[in-house]
Amino acid sequence: MAAAGMALLIGLTACSSKDSGSSDSGGGGNVTLTFWSINGPGLDDLIKKYQNDHPNIKIDVQVDDKNRNENLITALSAGSGVPDIAITAVDDIPLLKNEDYWVNLKDFGADKMGGDFLETRWKQGTSADGSFIYGIPTDSGPMAMAYRKDIFEAAGLASDRESVSKMVATWDDYYNTGLIIKEKANKPIATDAYFGAFLPLIQQAGEYTIYDKDGNLSIETNPAVKKAWDFAAKLSSAGLTAKQPDFSADWNVGLDKGDFATLFAPPWMLGIVRDNAPSASGQWDIAMMPGGSANWGGSFLLIPKQSKHQKEAYDFISWVLAPAQQLELYKTNGNFPSTPSVYSDDAFKTKKDAFYSDAPVGEIFAKAAEQVQPIDSIHNWASVTTTASNYLPKVDAGEDPEKTWADFVKEVKANLSK
Repeated sequence: MAAAGMALLIGLTACSSKDSGSSDSGGGGNVTLTFWSINGPGLDDLIKKYQNDHPNIKIDVQVDDKNRNENLITALSAGSGVPDIAITAVDDIPLLKNEDYWVNLKDFGADKMGGDFLETRWKQGTSADGSFIYGIPTDSGPMAMAYRKDIFEAAGLASDRESVSKMVATWDDYYNTGLIIKEKANKPIATDAYFGAFLPLIQQAGEYTIYDKDGNLSIETNPAVKKAWDFAAKLSSAGLTAKQPDFSADWNVGLDKGDFATLFAPPWMLGIVRDNAPSASGQWDIAMMPGGSANWGGSFLLIPKQSKHQKEAYDFISWVLAPAQQLELYKTNGNFPSTPSVYSDDAFKTKKDAFYSDAPVGEIFAKAAEQVQPIDSIHNWASVTTTASNYLPKVDAGEDPEKTWADFVKEVKANLSK
């Protein structure tokens, strides 16, 4: 993605589209909207409904998980071949924020929708001053803490949700709880140093952490970054990490075997745990995570300026991402809405998950969503944390944390200078 981002920036500098992109639908004629999508959004049924209600509109969904970003960057740079609607993940949107290439959705009245969305998610899709709206948020990924009741009980600790949430309210609490679990149950509390500490701590550290608000790299000047690194190293050196990064083969097995006591998870991860831990049903439960919450996941729908059907594209995305449709998608597909007005619906109040000991997942993640703090959506911080994910496993493997920190900083700077 770092290479793709550079290609985009070069392309954006080299050319600029002057096409107003006004609709050529001829006042109610048939229109085909090309939608470059990915697997997972679950919009198929809503798209069918929209087409049934708007018989002059056809939405041509083209799914490309592997090369979507590269193809989009190429099309934007070439000035032709772009879709009418594009989806981009929350981590990728900083790479794509260039006003020359996207419709300002504010021109269609999207600013009136802002109050329907979580402030943190809405802000990610806008310019720094809020004057340009690039995209409208799809689902959200607030994080809570999945935990193994059997491991907490083996350590002589309370295992009910309320007690566990209080037990790990702060990161120091989390560490101290980990020491007890290690001593009494001989199990690590965390998955690994990166996903189990560094990444969530970075996301809770403030809006401008990796970069300052002016875009200057601040991993050496902002003490929160080194503090997160040191805490991750502290967990690891105390034997409180299982050395199993999320989605690794060992992690998949460890979910079922009970190789670690906790896992920081957004709603979409619950199914992954369930699929990989069939014999652990009823052993897992869900509490709040240390420090509040963080967001992992979600996308945006954007409209390129080159689209000839901007109005029709906006009418569709503003409908499909409105609260009523996000609620429907939650009921049918489990996508967690970024529109908090629906959190009071019975679908949230009554939704429980038998695998997670009948945890009221709707209520838990709704509470978590409202605790998520803003995170930088202007600068490409994700490329830096991805680099960190290559170095913190070395800390888990026993390498000196200070040396790996220095190597990490050196590589980040080298990547920026390319």
